[in-house]
Amino acid sequence: MNPEAILPLRLNSDGPHALTLVVERAGRDLVCRVHGGDTHVGSLALSEWRGGRAHTRCLSAVGHKEEAIARHAAHTLCAAARCHVACVAGIHFDAVSPGEIEAISADAYALARRAAETLRDRRLRAELAGAGGVYDRIVERRAAFGHDLDRIFAVPFRTALEMNREAIQERRVESFGADVGIFAPLYLSNACTNDCVYCGFRRSSAYERDRLSVEESVREAAALYSHGIRAIDLVTGEIPADPFVDYVCQATEAILSETGIARVHLNLGSLSLDQYRRLREAGAVGYHLYQETYDPEAYLRTHRSGAKREMASRLEAPRRAAQAGFEYLGMGVLLGLADLEPDLTGLAAHAAILQDEIPGLRVGFSLPRVQAMEADPGYTPARPVSDDDFVRAMLFLRMAHPRAHLTLTTRERPEIRDLLLAFGVTKLSAGVSTAPGGYAGATSAEEDETGAREQFDVADERSVDEIAALVSKAGFTAVFD
Repeated sequence: MNPEAILPLRLNSDGPHALTLVVERAGRDLVCRVHGGDTHVGSLALSEWRGGRAHTRCLSAVGHKEEAIARHAAHTLCAAARCHVACVAGIHFDAVSPGEIEAISADAYALARRAAETLRDRRLRAELAGAGGVYDRIVERRAAFGHDLDRIFAVPFRTALEMNREAIQERRVESFGADVGIFAPLYLSNACTNDCVYCGFRRSSAYERDRLSVEESVREAAALYSHGIRAIDLVTGEIPADPFVDYVCQATEAILSETGIARVHLNLGSLSLDQYRRLREAGAVGYHLYQETYDPEAYLRTHRSGAKREMASRLEAPRRAAQAGFEYLGMGVLLGLADLEPDLTGLAAHAAILQDEIPGLRVGFSLPRVQAMEADPGYTPARPVSDDDFVRAMLFLRMAHPRAHLTLTTRERPEIRDLLLAFGVTKLSAGVSTAPGGYAGATSAEEDETGAREQFDVADERSVDEIAALVSKAGFTAVFD
């Protein structure tokens, strides 16, 4: 759809006191009118988009009370469309009660929110459609990976494994030797500003949020160290605010200085270049940022609100992390949100573009499969991925990017992890908890059952020692730092 086709935008409320909101273009900016009953000019608000946020001021006619409505509409539309917005509000109905006035105001606010959602999505689609942007380059580049994908998906997965066994072994020895990295995630917080339909941490889930103190994060890291772990991924919900980034910096510095943990990677979502730099200066060496899906419609459908809905910005975020000095980038898609094959070629193309732009950048991949959720509201994957296709997907990434790490998490069952260890996987998590305080915080089974909310259920509950023994039995060397 042509983004301009939605303008002018006209929305109406129902009920005995019907309101109308109209948005029209004025050059690069917007003019909004909110009216009901006897049309007039009651209040005028101007919201300017500058410095990355909306700045709003208001002027009201003497005796008119529409100031709050005009201010709210201008501010909300400005933040959504990221341009200047002027809003005129004039609402007058005779003989209305205080309760009716409150209902009329609520209808006006609701119309402004509906208009903002429409304009925001128009902007998001326009940003992706821009010639020369990251998404445009990914679409152009993904065709180069189509042949390998077709070759692997055209045959039974075991045939595909055998066809590529020798090439995998040669490339693995060349890039990684016999090493298989062992790590664990450490969840600092399950609070999040996003509302993603598939995630246990989503904002709309009604449960008490947990956030470890810096001292508690050190205890968690020390517990992992006591089990042999030396490399950790610090994971949180996504809160792209400076105070939260400062907190993660403090936790990273404390863990590195007060425990035997040698390497810290981070998984905090899309941030600014300055925020990435501060995290790198705190001592973290790697950053994991999953695009989730490269399908714009599926992306908007599953990321309902929050900064994560900004798909174009998230596509640019790995470049910002690399520019900040992170030496390793973990990338991936969440299998089950959209069609598998376009997401795989999009991921491979995105990584190739980054490596072309930033020589020496090391990348790695993970392909978590989204799980069905029974929490309120529930979620069922739109495009479930079978075990066979999951194996093919991992094989494709190994062949498309032979020097990239392939990580296999405890979302997958032991038999899948055991199989893929022989076919290119180079990093395995072990002894995992996905809840804040899950390592040192629980002292009994009862406490564990009633503790912090986990992001997803762990399918492979084997200990660090058991995973290390598996690696050794397969003929590889378990590496912990």
